[in-house]
Amino acid sequence: MPILTVFYIKLFINLGLTLGIFWVISRSELFAKWQLEKEKAVFAAGFVLLRLIPWIGIFLIINEDPRGDIPFFFYKAEAAKAGGFVYRDFWSYHAPLYAYIISIPVWIWHNSRAIVLFMVLMESAILWLTYKTYKVKSSRALQYAMIYLMLPAGFMYILVDGQEEVWFWGAALLIWRYTINHKDNYEIGAGLLFALTLLTIKVTFIFLLPAILVVVKKPVKMLLVMAAVGIPAVGFLYWQIGDLFLMPIQHTEQLMTPNLFSVSRPFIELFIHINEKKSTMINWIGLLFTVFLPAYMAFKARHRHISEILPGIFIAVFVCMMIFQASAMGAYLIAYLMAVLFDVIDIRKTWHVIVLLAVNWLTVVQPFVWVYIHQPSYTSFGMFGNLSNLFEYILQIMNVLCFVWILRKTYQNVVNPDKLAVA
Repeated sequence: MPILTVFYIKLFINLGLTLGIFWVISRSELFAKWQLEKEKAVFAAGFVLLRLIPWIGIFLIINEDPRGDIPFFFYKAEAAKAGGFVYRDFWSYHAPLYAYIISIPVWIWHNSRAIVLFMVLMESAILWLTYKTYKVKSSRALQYAMIYLMLPAGFMYILVDGQEEVWFWGAALLIWRYTINHKDNYEIGAGLLFALTLLTIKVTFIFLLPAILVVVKKPVKMLLVMAAVGIPAVGFLYWQIGDLFLMPIQHTEQLMTPNLFSVSRPFIELFIHINEKKSTMINWIGLLFTVFLPAYMAFKARHRHISEILPGIFIAVFVCMMIFQASAMGAYLIAYLMAVLFDVIDIRKTWHVIVLLAVNWLTVVQPFVWVYIHQPSYTSFGMFGNLSNLFEYILQIMNVLCFVWILRKTYQNVVNPDKLAVA
């Protein structure tokens, strides 16, 4: 199917999903009642209608091939299934255990479509656990869960493209739930879960660590637990494959969009030319802001228990990554979209709903437009004489403004308890 046809179909589906969201928002009392009486049935119905049936339609009936990163994931899963050793026998930019985890569905059905279904099941499990966590303080939790299933970004990037970034929130959710259930002496469990996450998903999760260490009561204790897990794992990898285990760190990504650098580049280029092949320093500068701002937020809220602010700290880390990292792209929204919906968005406020829908639509539309017009880097204002470039640049600006709004609201929720988004 031609790529442009696929895009038009996505727009049509997005429109249907958006109309569905408006319907769900208008039925607060009904969903509050269902939350008390039939939560499992409603959640299961949402999963079947908005995840399972579409997956069957796309990959079994229409027989579309998985897109995005799935072909590369399948390559890794096949190699892991065949007994290959990660980094030595096959390429991987994920944590060492990731390839072996995504090989599980391939053992059952040797097809890349199995990985997409696995991603959908993982997402749904994380959503259910998120709902169970928030339902104790919100009568709208089930309503938010149904809204999430209709959000265009999650629908497209997880159901269609099989992205795994939502696993980051799943890991943070497990740590958060542990701190809720263990108000004291939680550092051992939190450190163990954090270390296992670094071995399972991506090293990017380490960005969350500085902010957590600021707010935990015994940071050294948590670090020692992480070291007890991490050092033997690193030692084993070095024993087996030398420094090849550094592959995820050594991977230098190209400059992507949308982020603060991509939208400010026409101004930057007035003073200094950026060599895209030697842009490491730009990412290092972005990394400083990505780590510093959430850590500052944690410091401002250090008088509060970690269980009160961990979701906000998590959101801040990954939204800062998308704002300040020059290699960040729109798909990373999936990492914190679920957390933003439950922890930041108030569907009773029109502007909240507008931003939520805008960032979802932009995340679907902007990357396609950027690729379709051959991924321009706006090194001069003269490039905006091309209306396609100008249109895509405006989409980038709107995207970044949405990220900034999310960061601002998250800051208020973390630093000022009176601003907590609890319905």
